Amino acid sequence: MTTASVLSKSFAIVREDLHRLYGAACDAATIDSILDDVIAELSGSAKVTNFLPVLAEREATQRIKAESGCKDFAPRQEILFADSRGSGRSQIATALAYHLVGDEVFIRTIGLNPEDGLNPRVVAALRDRGVDTSRLTQKAITPRVSHRADVVVLMGIDETPAVPGDRYVEWDVADPDHLTDDELQSLIDDIETRLRSLFTEMDVAVA
Repeated sequence: MTTASVLSKSFAIVREDLHRLYGAACDAATIDSILDDVIAELSGSAKVTNFLPVLAEREATQRIKAESGCKDFAPRQEILFADSRGSGRSQIATALAYHLVGDEVFIRTIGLNPEDGLNPRVVAALRDRGVDTSRLTQKAITPRVSHRADVVVLMGIDETPAVPGDRYVEWDVADPDHLTDDELQSLIDDIETRLRSLFTEMDVAVA
């Protein structure tokens, strides 16, 4: 991978981090514009590029706070849902979390070994309940630049993913690939119950 492509990927992660922190209070276009300006300025004068993403995040954060009235805004809490393939259990949790609290919490989903795309039965079952699935994506682990998730939820896996978290929660939930339709509905109910309890612990209001 070239230096340019590595930087591009790192800057994309920085952008996601800034939206995570300030997206609930600041306009997305403002965040993007500030970061783009910072990247252009730093890239034009940098002789060594290794630390550009970290420097860009720090400078952009200062400008966002100064220019958009977010100085005293508390960043959103973050939940990371992790399962074996990122195709079923974590997707149920992600869709239900958005359904219950919207963007009050920043949500990420990963699979330890993502493959085969989203489980179509899971997507169909969620849609039948009126739960939006348009934001679901299957992702592998991506190293973060400078932040930790507030809560990492391990869904039916023993291995702890190489992602930082302030708190790890283990949910013993079945893989939907091996469930009947009725069992899948029960799984969705179970995950929703667990989410409601977790949001209460995090002091996040549920719609």
